[in-house]
Amino acid sequence: MTGGLLALALLAPSAEPNGLAKGDELTFAGTVAEGVDRPGNRFRRAQTLEIRVLVLEKSDAWADVAVLTLLRRTDDAVTGAVAQVTGGVPDKVAPPAARLDLVRVHADGSAHHLLPGGVPPLTFDAKTPARTLPAVQLDTFSPFEFGMFPPKPPRSAPDKPWSVAATDPSRPAETWQAQGTDSVTGERCALLVMNQQHPNWTSPVGGKSAWHRADAVWVSTLDGCARKVHRVIRHRDGFATEPAAWVEVKYELKEQSRAIARTFARHRRDIETAFAAAAEVAPFLPSADRYGPKFFEARLQKIDGYLQESDASSPYREAVLAVRRQLDAARRGEATAKVAPGSPLALSPAVVPAKSNWPEPGQLAPDFTAGQFRLADARGKPAVLVFFKPGGETTDLALAVADALHTKYGSRAAVVPLAVWKDAALGVKDRDRRKLTVPIYDGEQADTAYSVESVPRFVVIDGRGVVRWTFAGVGAETGHSVKEQLERLLPATAPDRAAGTAGTAAPGTAPTPPRP
Repeated sequence: MTGGLLALALLAPSAEPNGLAKGDELTFAGTVAEGVDRPGNRFRRAQTLEIRVLVLEKSDAWADVAVLTLLRRTDDAVTGAVAQVTGGVPDKVAPPAARLDLVRVHADGSAHHLLPGGVPPLTFDAKTPARTLPAVQLDTFSPFEFGMFPPKPPRSAPDKPWSVAATDPSRPAETWQAQGTDSVTGERCALLVMNQQHPNWTSPVGGKSAWHRADAVWVSTLDGCARKVHRVIRHRDGFATEPAAWVEVKYELKEQSRAIARTFARHRRDIETAFAAAAEVAPFLPSADRYGPKFFEARLQKIDGYLQESDASSPYREAVLAVRRQLDAARRGEATAKVAPGSPLALSPAVVPAKSNWPEPGQLAPDFTAGQFRLADARGKPAVLVFFKPGGETTDLALAVADALHTKYGSRAAVVPLAVWKDAALGVKDRDRRKLTVPIYDGEQADTAYSVESVPRFVVIDGRGVVRWTFAGVGAETGHSVKEQLERLLPATAPDRAAGTAGTAAPGTAPTPPRP
């Protein structure tokens, strides 16, 4: 009877509820202000910002959303100066800079880029390729905006500051902290504050620039999505206390609705058409002059045909129009690589290869969730991650090492075998065939967060969440090497005793992790 109840519990959905629902549409409006105040270089620019978020698909573990970011220039010193001389006026009907992204927002607050392939209708499921979101640019407004999806505090210590690994491995970790609640347009929100800074920010070095980034995010307690975001990035040169450059981004939720039936279908069709078309032509745009006008004219005709038959009132039509502008520029032989940042041609197909996010020793380990196990909730004791591919040649040996570590250190460290590139249930079968007891976890989200390029891979993480050791491959000496690294992080204790470890993600795996 006990086994049956346990099996039912393990088969139940393990993710936290996510308040977003399919068809939910959120529209944010705000401003972007940029400035430079350096000798011989004075610059000011202001733009209006509009962000539309549409939930395309929803599961227990995540919500797949489209994010359309639109920038419209409101003033420009150069344009204004030219107008003063020529007697003309700045073009007030110029198209906005547009970028379309598909994002998977996990129940733990983490988010990743989605890269569905093929032609519409696009497929969104557990096998849809994903990658880490790009880092926010420090010296200008990024053409994308995902600040409405902040990370969630660890359940083990929600009131204490916590660190989140930067998506750019060259930057220090982000420090987040909950600072009570506040009201935004009558809605109760949790206020999260994030700080991230260059190592020289508090101890300036003459002749060297340093930066500081601060985000304030008001998060709805209903759906976990932001209602207001305020970000300020400041640069200081040398010992000067005044900022030499800055970027300030502010936006707030202005409208929330739910698109259903034909309205939802029209919006989704525009999004998928724009994304697929942009992804198709992206490899050819940097060298457009090599392919000639006819190559792009055929694709232009296809887009024009779609625009003629589609609903002109759709707010996501801007994404399709942005692709058309890309194609028209390419037809004229203009390479998009030469287009200035923020141009209306900068629609992102989100297909540019990202740099590896595999963490090096000394870096903060990227957070992830695998079923009921979340790395951030395991803080306070070391963790060993074992990435393996079910059914692989090295699977048995990698699982044998993980099982031995689990048996010896399970009460003092989290031992987390993560099945990647295949269904975690197959990893459970590999474990059972070897009559092992170590729990198996679904490594899909961890695979994206760590950019796993080969298996097996081992990662030893200390109680503060910092990577201490990594190893690729497995052999007779691997178990001893991991044991040696792990014991350096463990306090002296009484003779070992066998115990279980944390959480579960795949059917037939482990119980909920203990909370500190």
